[in-house]
Amino acid sequence: MSPKKILVIEDEPMLRDLISDLLEAECYEPICAEDGISGLQMARDITPDLILCDVMLPGLDGYGILAALQQEVTTAAVPFIFLTAKSERLDIRHGMALGADDYITKPFDRLDLLDTIRTRLKKQAALHQVYGNASEGSHAQIEGRDRLLKALENSEFSLYYQPQISLQTGELVGAEALIRWHDPQRGLIPPNDFIPLAESTGVIIPIGRWVLQTVCQQAVRWQDQRMPPLKLAVNISGAQFNRPDLIPEIIQVLDQTGLPPHYLSLELTESLLVKNVESTINTLNELHARGLQVSVDDFGTGYASLGYLQHFSFNTLKLDRCFVKQVNQNTKNAAIVMALIQMAHSLDLDVIAEGVETEDERDFLAMHRCDAMQGYLFSRPLPAAEFAQLVTRCQVAVDISLR
Repeated sequence: MSPKKILVIEDEPMLRDLISDLLEAECYEPICAEDGISGLQMARDITPDLILCDVMLPGLDGYGILAALQQEVTTAAVPFIFLTAKSERLDIRHGMALGADDYITKPFDRLDLLDTIRTRLKKQAALHQVYGNASEGSHAQIEGRDRLLKALENSEFSLYYQPQISLQTGELVGAEALIRWHDPQRGLIPPNDFIPLAESTGVIIPIGRWVLQTVCQQAVRWQDQRMPPLKLAVNISGAQFNRPDLIPEIIQVLDQTGLPPHYLSLELTESLLVKNVESTINTLNELHARGLQVSVDDFGTGYASLGYLQHFSFNTLKLDRCFVKQVNQNTKNAAIVMALIQMAHSLDLDVIAEGVETEDERDFLAMHRCDAMQGYLFSRPLPAAEFAQLVTRCQVAVDISLR
C-alpha cells in the first residue's frame, strides 16, 4: 500500500521541517509548501489524503485556502486540519464553519499531531467504505470529470482568437480567447457541450487557470515578435470569480509571464455580477486598482439593474448578439442599442458589439459611435498562428469600409 500523502502548508521553515520529519518517520509521504498560493496549487495538483495548514500565511491565508478547496469536486472532501497559534473560540468556530475538520494549537507535541492525523484518516476511510463515491455525483459526471482532466493533461484543449475591430478607425484592437476541445475520438467538441460539465464538476477551475496562463503567455510571445500589443479577453466563470484566490492567481500569472495588466481583459457575465453585490464590488475595485481591464459580457440579457452600473468598476460593455442582429431593421433593437451606447459613454465605458455579421449592422453601429465590434463579418475565431497572420496583414488598417 502506498503511503498517505499529507500536504503541509506552513511558512515557518523550522516547524515545516520538523513536521515533515515526524511524518516521514511514521511512513507518511509529506509534501510541503511555504505559502498560501503554492499550497493551494499543490492541493489541486496532487489531491492529498490530508492537509495540515497554518492559518496565517503569506499570499493567501488558511481560511482562503480552505474556502477555495471546498469549491472543487476533487478537493472538497480532503480532511483539512488547521495549525494555529490562536485558540480563541471565535477563530476555531470560523474555521469549522468553513469546513475544517480539526484544529491543532501551537505549540503541540508529537503525539497530539499524530493522533489527530490518524483519527482524521480513519474517519475518512470509514466514510469512504460507507458512502463510496456517492457524494461525488453520478457515474456519468465522474466519468465526464475524469475525461476533462485527462483532456487537459493531454493538451487536447486549444485557444482560438476572435478579432475585435475599432469601428472608428478600422484597426484591429484586441481579441477574445475562446476555448476548443479536440477530442481524439469525437473530433472538435463545441464549448456548449463541455463547459456546463466542467462547471458542474469543478474542472472549470483548472481549465480556467490553463486558459489564463496560455493567453498571457501568447500575448507576451506576440509582443516579443514585434506584433502590435493587443488587449486579449478571457472569460471568467462564476466558480472562478467567487474564489478568494482569484486575484492572487491572476497577479502570479502576470508576474510569471511579464504581461502588463492593461493588456488582459476579464469578461464577466451580467448575472454573475449581481449574485453577491458587496463582494462583487470589492473584487472589481481590487481588479481595477491592479490595472486589469474588466468587461461585462452579453450585457442586457442578465439581471443587473442599471443602477448597479455606477457602483461596479469595469471598463467595457459587450452588447449581446440578440440586440445586434438586424439592428438596422428592428426598431426595438435599434432603440435599445442606441440607449445602451449613450449610457455607457456617459459612464466613460467602451462598447463592443458581438456577433456582427452584416455590413448594415456594422454601419449602424459605427454611425451611433459604438467603439468596436467582433463577429463573422470580419473574422471567425482563429487558431493562434492564423490570428497572428491576420494581425500582420492588418497592422496599418483592416480591409473594411467604414462608410
